[in-house]
Amino acid sequence: MKLLKYILYIILIEYLLMIDISTAPNTRQNEISKRGAYAYSTNIEIRCFSNDSIVQLTNGEYKHISLIKPGDKLLTIEKSFIKSTEMIMMLHKSKLKKALFYTFRTKSGHQISLTENHLIPIKSHFNNNEKYIPAKEIQKGDLLFILLNNRTIKYSPIICKTIEIKQAYYAPLTIKGTLLINNILSSCFANVKNHNLAQISMFPLRFYYTFLKLFHLKYLFNNENEDINWFIKLIFYSARYFFPQTLIL
Repeated sequence: MKLLKYILYIILIEYLLMIDISTAPNTRQNEISKRGAYAYSTNIEIRCFSNDSIVQLTNGEYKHISLIKPGDKLLTIEKSFIKSTEMIMMLHKSKLKKALFYTFRTKSGHQISLTENHLIPIKSHFNNNEKYIPAKEIQKGDLLFILLNNRTIKYSPIICKTIEIKQAYYAPLTIKGTLLINNILSSCFANVKNHNLAQISMFPLRFYYTFLKLFHLKYLFNNENEDINWFIKLIFYSARYFFPQTLIL
């Protein structure tokens, strides 16, 4: 039964883990169902990185986040090394809608804007490892992972934190579950409490993408539609009902 429950959990949150989903609570938010899940409205908004986000390809080229596509080779940081990762798909995007972003500026002059529940790694106080926390919990002085001059990894403290509304947002997913936004390391996941579990749970999708590449069908992941897929909505409601303790709502 425990194995079956875990498999069900993986299936339910497989797609949820890739996106930042925000639900607007209704007047019954404080009521708890018999299963322990909160009552929310059915409104779902998908948000992630802001429109002023730039990514760097492994060939040194810089691209606006709206222009990256499946198969693009992007730079990321893994275990204190510069690595290559691959864009799988853009889970959701909107050029017209507005969202609330947490914007952080570092002493090195780098800046990144994310929605409140999007995970971003900071340097652990105990070692050099990453500690992934939601953007809303980031504080001044926290150390972000920065790429300098395309070859040097540094830790730079946050010197400015602002909350602002911006228009347009994009939610990319990569093979490694991370990417560099404006040369700052960030997770691809949101609304979950554990980045590593999120990455493990995405294995079926990564396998499917790799399989399609063998037949030159990776273009099938190039989602031009700005509306969130109905299946992802179904996954979200199911995960929220059965496993609310694993999510950040």
